[in-house]
Amino acid sequence: MQKEQLLELRRKILESTQEVALRGEGSPAETLQVLLSIVRSGDASVEVLMKVYELAMLSENDSDKLTALLDVLYEVDAKLSAEDEADTHSKEASQGAQQKPQDDENSQDQGGYEQQHDTQENYDHQGDEHHQG
Repeated sequence: MQKEQLLELRRKILESTQEVALRGEGSPAETLQVLLSIVRSGDASVEVLMKVYELAMLSENDSDKLTALLDVLYEVDAKLSAEDEADTHSKEASQGAQQKPQDDENSQDQGGYEQQHDTQENYDHQGDEHHQG
């Protein structure tokens, strides 16, 4: 239960931090740093990502601009990758559900063949024992 409570607290803190940072009451540099922290947490909304991009583009310091842009790029890529993976799993699950009855029939057929094959081998081996004895 404690984990659930901590996750809920984390969600509330993240939500509150995003709201305050997006209001932009601090300096652009301070706001950028707060928003970058949110981005680095892996839970940034698209709105936060866009704001970081806008603030980064306003930055006169190329090093800060580059760091911010790369952080946003990495997070965007991670979100796209996660969505692609979710889409892939969703498609595989729906295809798997459609193919499952066929797979079950095939496994039964193969099981029958394997069982028949095993029986034949056992018979052959028993025959060998009778010939040797």
